Amino acid sequence: MSEQQRLDHDPWDDNLAIAQMDLAMARAGADVARVELLEALIDCGGSLLVYRPERDHYSVMLGRIETARHVAVLVPGVGTDVNLCTQWLPAARNLFDAADGTSVILWKAYDEPADLFDAAARTIGCDDGIRTAAADLTEFVRSLPLSPAQTLTLVAHSFGSTVAGAALAHHGLECTDVVVAGSPGMTVDDLRQLHLDDTHFFTEEAPGDPIAGLGIFGAEPTSPVFGGTRMATNAPDHVEVQAHSEYFAPGSESLENIVDVVTGRYDAISAQQASMAESVGGLLALALRIPTMPVGVVARHYRGPGFRVLVNICYLADVTANELGNAVREGLDSGGQGVAWLEHRLSDIGDRVRAGSGGGFPPGGGAEGTP
Repeated sequence: MSEQQRLDHDPWDDNLAIAQMDLAMARAGADVARVELLEALIDCGGSLLVYRPERDHYSVMLGRIETARHVAVLVPGVGTDVNLCTQWLPAARNLFDAADGTSVILWKAYDEPADLFDAAARTIGCDDGIRTAAADLTEFVRSLPLSPAQTLTLVAHSFGSTVAGAALAHHGLECTDVVVAGSPGMTVDDLRQLHLDDTHFFTEEAPGDPIAGLGIFGAEPTSPVFGGTRMATNAPDHVEVQAHSEYFAPGSESLENIVDVVTGRYDAISAQQASMAESVGGLLALALRIPTMPVGVVARHYRGPGFRVLVNICYLADVTANELGNAVREGLDSGGQGVAWLEHRLSDIGDRVRAGSGGGFPPGGGAEGTP
């Protein structure tokens, strides 16, 4: 190879050559599943930045970093090679096609658990896996040849947001913005622990997403008390988003909002205002988790005797608090009169405080008008 050829040679060209040889072998061996995976990786139109097939680690870059104004790193959740072919690569392509001047990198280069509930059931073992994945993600992002003029947005879905949260909170990952969709928790209690400004943290939760409301890896990022901006997902005349895997659907409001964050068009973002029921449920969950928060901090750094007990206490507290918060929210949502009364009372309290009355209840000390 000449000096000019060496300079023009991208290091990931070698990954492509190896993948093409593996594809030929898979075809010769009639390995249908392997053929489908390799064809998807090779034919997606991107550069194969990471190719470690023995560990199912892959990363694909759409576009070129050196010519892009914006860069988005998409971190998916748990799944199989089928998910990579049918969901993650298409999601990266949809984001790339919709975001002008942007290079999109799909980073699926960590050892994920078999599924989300398996991860939750094996909290201790998964914790070490999250730490390793978070460190690897941080190292990968730091290796990207970005200029000061470029923006970098971390876009994380499902369990990928748990990995991203650990990277931000414990490994010093730095970026311009963060978007999480369908998150089961980010290993922290509130936004401050992610070392982010609340104007650069965005979340999405579709109404039919059963994973986003679990909160099994920390507080719910979409909770009104967590911080940041919850973006809307289902504007009229848009493609409807109801499932856990639909946030990147072309023509959806959820994808439009993600694109607006990635490209820095913050004024165009459609925020979803929290309902009274969501605010009350979020506050209750936070209140229930406060007593164990110090234990959680210790458990994240302690590996001595009693570690198992500490971790399980935190896990049970997180799940119980979030489930009770969700139950209260659902109860208020289903009881329209109760919500209307609560909104009226809080509005009345606010009016009295602003008027300088010093309190929101009548002289008797009780809440008047109780149904």
